[in-house]
Amino acid sequence: MNITAMLAKKALVPLFAGVLLLQGCAATNNNSNNNVLAYSTHDLGLLCFGGVSNVRLTYGGAPHRLFDDKGHVAPEKTLADATRTPRALFGTYDTFAGPMDMQWRSRDGTELSHVIDLNKEIVGRQIPYDHPERVYAKKPFVGKPVIIVEFNDRTVNVYLAATLQVTSLDAAKPTLDDVKTRTLVYSRTL
Repeated sequence: MNITAMLAKKALVPLFAGVLLLQGCAATNNNSNNNVLAYSTHDLGLLCFGGVSNVRLTYGGAPHRLFDDKGHVAPEKTLADATRTPRALFGTYDTFAGPMDMQWRSRDGTELSHVIDLNKEIVGRQIPYDHPERVYAKKPFVGKPVIIVEFNDRTVNVYLAATLQVTSLDAAKPTLDDVKTRTLVYSRTL
């Protein structure tokens, strides 16, 4: 082997190994951006509107009741309610703790019941967000993600809500921004 071939071999082998290493790191980094939005627990919140009453929901073996006093009915939904997260949450659950079994009375007094299996409705167990590369990987969530079940007359909606910590779009700003997400993952009118 001549001296030129030997030098080329010694220079190209480490260069080729470096390129492979960088490709592996880039692939790992892409996967970590996807995984940073994954969650294994969530809180549960209930919202009631449209004159519903006698709301009962069982999830993860825990029963919850709202508007169950005689004559106690939910108010009408306002524009401000469209993005609201419940002030009181009903505990932390493993994602997902089984089907939600619900019963409620509609505005006209009809007794309604419905069962939702979130394992079939929410795919991937990740918070939907268009820019996962901006999410702060060390602490992506402010609090826990929240499953919000909304009863509105004869309709039940389920939202997945979270507050994410993301890097600022302003490169001169070294702090993180909080971004609230709220995605409708299920809706059914009975």
